[in-house]
Amino acid sequence: MDLPFMTAWLDDLLDPKSFNDFCVNGLCVEANDKVTRIVTGVSLRDQLIDAAIEEKADCIIVHHPNGFWKGESQIPVGKFGERLRKLMCNGISVFGFHLPLDGHREIGNNAMIAKILGLKPVHEFMYEGTRAIGVIAEWNTPATREEFLDCLDTSFEHGVQNKFFFGPEQIRRVAICSGSCGEEGIREAVEMNCDAFVTGSIKESVPIFCQENGVNLVSCGHHRSEIFGVCALAEKIQTELGIPSKFVDLDNPI
Repeated sequence: MDLPFMTAWLDDLLDPKSFNDFCVNGLCVEANDKVTRIVTGVSLRDQLIDAAIEEKADCIIVHHPNGFWKGESQIPVGKFGERLRKLMCNGISVFGFHLPLDGHREIGNNAMIAKILGLKPVHEFMYEGTRAIGVIAEWNTPATREEFLDCLDTSFEHGVQNKFFFGPEQIRRVAICSGSCGEEGIREAVEMNCDAFVTGSIKESVPIFCQENGVNLVSCGHHRSEIFGVCALAEKIQTELGIPSKFVDLDNPI
């Protein structure tokens, strides 16, 4: 497949222009005019590039386009220059999609977490631009706190990292925000009558906020809550475009 067609297909699918983000969304490195084999991963890093070389891939798609965040120098020197040389010498183009891959209604991280937990999406929240990134979803029958934790431990390979139960005993309506979330997003979820909040990583002030405002919250790891979108994207590309695509999970415990 021609690279421009792949670029247009991804932009149409993920709609990056609708999100106010703090990184490049879309094509970051153009190292080949074709796309014949794809590797996806959470973060752009040396190990992922090595995996792409081993897989003979000519395209990488990541959620975290490290090196392309706003405020980072993109002068091709040091580690950034080394990484670019490795990509260019091996003919590997790179796409990055950050918030668009959190908020996609079908294959986004939060939609996929809701699906894996057996929850039905009912609302969106946490708008960043004209599109939201968070999902509010419900079970038909409320779960106890213990059942809620069991479901998370089953759905996340490494289970729950932190849990704070200061809210309702019964949990039916759940707010989901992969990656990380601060007090503003949690407050919005509380205002939308959510019984619990699921996220990746938290700031120091969040447990205090939960205690003082009666919130149930669990965190499952920033990286570990964001494997779902890039995994689903690889499957979608292979199914719909017929391009061999493989998700490579290089775990990060944070």
